Amino acid sequence: MFKSYKIKKLIVISIIFVLLLQGTAYAFPLNERLTRAEFVAAVADFFAWPHPTEYNDIWHPPIKQFNDVKTSDPYGKQIECAYEEGIIEPDENGNFNPNDPITREEAAVILAKAFKMPLTEKSVIFSDNVTISPEARPYVNTMADLGFMSAKKGSLFMPKDPLTRSEFEEIFNKITTTMVAPVQALPKPYYESPRRYIKLYCPTPGATIYFTRDGSEPTTDSEIYTVETQGHIMEMVGTRGGSMEGVDPEREVVYKAFAVKDGMIASPVQTFKWKLYRPAIDDFKSDLIVEKTESTPAVYRVYNDSDAVRPMAWYIEGEERGILYDALQTGVDVANLKEYVDENLATKPYVLILGHEHGDHTAQAPNFLKAGVEVYLNKRGWSATAGSGGPFTPVFPTAEDQAKVKDIEEGMQFDLGGGIVFDVYAIPGHADGNVALHDKKSGLLFASDFYGCTRAGSADNVGVSGMKADLLLSFVQQVYSKYTKDGGKVTMLFTGHDEYPLGDYNLRLFEAALQQVIDNGEAGCTPTLRTNDAPNSRTTMIGDMWKDGTNWIALKLAGIMGDDTEYLTNNEVANYNGKDGYLKYSVLSNIEIEGGELVGTTVEWGPPKTFQWAGKEITVPTALENRFDPWTFEYTINVPKSNKTITVIPTTMSTRVTSIKLNGEEIGYGSRNEIPVTDGTVFTITVVAPDNVTTSTYTFTVNQK
Repeated sequence: MFKSYKIKKLIVISIIFVLLLQGTAYAFPLNERLTRAEFVAAVADFFAWPHPTEYNDIWHPPIKQFNDVKTSDPYGKQIECAYEEGIIEPDENGNFNPNDPITREEAAVILAKAFKMPLTEKSVIFSDNVTISPEARPYVNTMADLGFMSAKKGSLFMPKDPLTRSEFEEIFNKITTTMVAPVQALPKPYYESPRRYIKLYCPTPGATIYFTRDGSEPTTDSEIYTVETQGHIMEMVGTRGGSMEGVDPEREVVYKAFAVKDGMIASPVQTFKWKLYRPAIDDFKSDLIVEKTESTPAVYRVYNDSDAVRPMAWYIEGEERGILYDALQTGVDVANLKEYVDENLATKPYVLILGHEHGDHTAQAPNFLKAGVEVYLNKRGWSATAGSGGPFTPVFPTAEDQAKVKDIEEGMQFDLGGGIVFDVYAIPGHADGNVALHDKKSGLLFASDFYGCTRAGSADNVGVSGMKADLLLSFVQQVYSKYTKDGGKVTMLFTGHDEYPLGDYNLRLFEAALQQVIDNGEAGCTPTLRTNDAPNSRTTMIGDMWKDGTNWIALKLAGIMGDDTEYLTNNEVANYNGKDGYLKYSVLSNIEIEGGELVGTTVEWGPPKTFQWAGKEITVPTALENRFDPWTFEYTINVPKSNKTITVIPTTMSTRVTSIKLNGEEIGYGSRNEIPVTDGTVFTITVVAPDNVTTSTYTFTVNQK
């Protein structure tokens, strides 16, 4: 969340807002002059303005820059943020002059603008009024009229004198303890986009925000905004399903807001405008994201700006074959993605692989089926494509089309030639039919909507409500182990809504986000990012979606946290939703084996699905075979006869376990432990909960072949 600096003492202002901007404290004398850069940085940090390079918004306009300030300069980001906010302007040469001392009149202008102070009509307050620059005079008079600045000597304002640090502290303290700071809005307004997730905040701690969504003037009788009650309010053109029937493709959204706090002057009303525009029909577009090399396929991003939620498809091509991964949201009656791929991207034969069954990633599949292209979709997702699911049109409504769809399952491989081979992995959770493609050689990973955090709507999240959080954590850890086994790696992660690739770090964030739900329950969650879209959900989040670039994650979990929570497994074996709930602190979530292969079990996360497909009634289990199950305690490990040792790496469901013991000896979380083995070797791993009573013991028997 955004930092709201609470100013308690003058020295705190000096240290926090000026001296710690770069993370290092220096002991400056209080009478020392402030540079223009230091002053502006202090103001920018108070308001928590995000810099465009860290601001998670693909529709952001070009960065406003001065000729003499680089983003990488000390205070460079804060200066450019202030420029974007309109509180500073370049001189006649396009410069900011960051190292010049800030003058008293310059400080008055910047502070009055930043705090949106209504300008006074008083024209003469100081005896040296004529020495105040005409453009600065209204701001100086306003600051004086409100009692924030006064004469420096007698009745002289002395506008061109440098502002000292002690003066700044006094002025800033008066402002921030007297008046409520103006409400801020994210994303930044005034520029065009197809949809927005809007968040309001006030830098003054404890202030209450009142707002309107129809452009009318807000009062204390208006709607109150909090993240807890409103989430991030979704505004878009058309529907999530993509329909634009009878919809004006252009719409202006106008919010007005102010904030109040007892004992302080209310902030002025702020008006925020966002221009929404989404064409009813648009052409497909593509960009080369990864150039083809001897070890890496070419990767193209494919999209359509008319799609409501702006999904991404990825065309991947090796030496001999290609893969189109996902098929966008554009209806087949509007355009033909098959023709676009053939004319603009594909130079080799290719197949279509649908990463999961949701309509914003499958809409164009019929055009490929009709043209004879092989289309793959995991059978656990078939039922969702046979009928109307949510806002999207059925993709495979006829038995004829259904019969042509090929199943894709973990263990399959797609060889693109030249040593580029993509392995298929099943990763249900967002959707039952989610599959990922991973090339161990190049490290490229395609995962549709399962992973992700920087989606095109900015304030969005990944919904993972299809599976309990504890079991999902186990599956996530297991599949990551497979990505990295035998020298495998993840160099680039391509998701269903991220414009550009993420990386291995984002996979670890995904795991960590689930981990904090296990460890902390309700305390590990915040209200949903889309309260109006899923009012009863919670979001487990790491990082700040607006300010951390790609280094954040938000996972939406369905239901409401509580004693009988839907987030955690509750069955005859594993019920840790009770009063003490220690069982969750006493189980493994994963165990990696080097030098051998764990023989797993079938793990179910839901009842089987029975539905009509290709003219027949079929039943598809919602289960994965050969998996580690946190609540199955006996396993076999197949080890080649040539291997005299194996290495085991245990991971617990919670980081709060008291201890992990291998054959009775304590070991570390995620530690590497070498074990001598022969046929029939048995070893145990015991996990002890924080109560020092509840334990889970796993037994592993070696089978040498």
